[in-house]
Amino acid sequence: MKSAGISLIAKVVCREETRGEEQPVAVIIGGECFEIVGVTDRAMVTGAEAGQPIRNRMWVEIEDGRDLELSRTLPNGRWMVKSAG
Repeated sequence: MKSAGISLIAKVVCREETRGEEQPVAVIIGGECFEIVGVTDRAMVTGAEAGQPIRNRMWVEIEDGRDLELSRTLPNGRWMVKSAG
């Protein structure tokens, strides 16, 4: 799992799953849409204190070969995108 990287101005395109969960399928960077071709790792990160938000993090590869880290605070936070390398 990598956590260092540069934050990108990007939009995550999701497909809504049957349980109401969002599944990222593509990332738009600089107006260009890149399909997510693989998920390298996933993590649900919780705080040490009760009541702290839970973060959904995933490391993905997009079609041009770049590795990205996607994260968002559950249940309704915005997706954040970082380069993973």
